[in-house]
Amino acid sequence: MTDSDAAARLPVRLTINPRQRQPPSVDLLTWIHRRPEYRPVVRPSGGGGGRPGFSDAVIIAVLAQGLLPGLFNLLQSWVDQQRTEASIRIQTGDTEVELQVSGRTDSARLLAQATEALRAAREPGPDGPSALGSPGSDAAG
Repeated sequence: MTDSDAAARLPVRLTINPRQRQPPSVDLLTWIHRRPEYRPVVRPSGGGGGRPGFSDAVIIAVLAQGLLPGLFNLLQSWVDQQRTEASIRIQTGDTEVELQVSGRTDSARLLAQATEALRAAREPGPDGPSALGSPGSDAAG
């Protein structure tokens, strides 16, 4: 097994917070749950007692890094169809970064940013987490 194979199996914790201007025709959790590989690992936050400013619309996922490409593609397609935005907080170990997803965000670029953040979290040093900038980096280009 290569290092990249091992990394693809490491768990990643994501918090997805959709920001909606109007009620969506399909809510994000339903959209994601249409794909069976995400049903057991993506769930609502359960409301109440969460971080300040988080609403019941927050979705939590703990999944292998290998599932990120499909999840980011699903998220991007939902954002495009609903004409809304979302933020994703990605946590691995003690490192957390936040990426913004809008209609201009390319899911491949989003994945590249997430992958780099996760790599930097695993390999602290000159390119470590402090080099990523502060949370809230915009993945839209």
